[in-house]
Amino acid sequence: MDAELVKRRLKKRITETVQEFQEREDITCRFGEPELAYVSVDDVRFDMLFARGLNGHPREIYRPGRTIILYYLPLAEDIVRANEQSEEPTEEWVKAYFESLWLAMYVNQTIREVMVGQGRLISNLNNMVEWDDEKCREEWSHKYAAAIAGLGEMGPAGSFHRNGQYGGRVGGMITDGMYADRPDAIEGEELQEALAKLLNPCLFDGPCSEEMINVCPGGAITAEGIDKAKCRDYCKKYNEKTPAPEVCGKCFRFRV
Repeated sequence: MDAELVKRRLKKRITETVQEFQEREDITCRFGEPELAYVSVDDVRFDMLFARGLNGHPREIYRPGRTIILYYLPLAEDIVRANEQSEEPTEEWVKAYFESLWLAMYVNQTIREVMVGQGRLISNLNNMVEWDDEKCREEWSHKYAAAIAGLGEMGPAGSFHRNGQYGGRVGGMITDGMYADRPDAIEGEELQEALAKLLNPCLFDGPCSEEMINVCPGGAITAEGIDKAKCRDYCKKYNEKTPAPEVCGKCFRFRV
């Protein structure tokens, strides 16, 4: 099947999966329309992140892989705004963190079914609850890949932003099919600028505003940046096994 037809089928099936999921009686979170993007594993920015120990490399994770299929599942706006207005993460925000993780598992299964139906090889890029407690992060970041794909941009504490909005689940899978454009050849100063565009908005090395410092309930932010260990320790209050910043999200709205 033509690549564009496969992409349309994926979008349709994933949209249906999201709708079916949020109609369940045991689910309280609501989601916006899912967005998809595709990126080649040969993009040199993956090499740069891997060389610096900041992210796994898709070719190392799954050698037959040629394209990463990425998706963004935005949370309903009222969940995001309510979390901004509270001193601690709201119950709805924390629950949305877990329910969106659950939804991502269903979306991955949908992607697998579509791609297997096309005779393609398909694989996960990580364990959905993967976490390295010493590094204070997962080994593989879908968010970096999504930013490289042009689906959105990175934000404070490694959050993900699309069209100026945040609050949602980023996920992806890797396939041996070719569904992404050939990556541009970038090198030298242009490559360094591309890497800075990925890393600087995370604000791990600052600069952080006074307002951003004051909003952090874990005391993990100073003008010099975000202390990953303190952030991790605070987030364990809500998720002991995977204490990612997304379970809190209080600083995510402060963009540089």
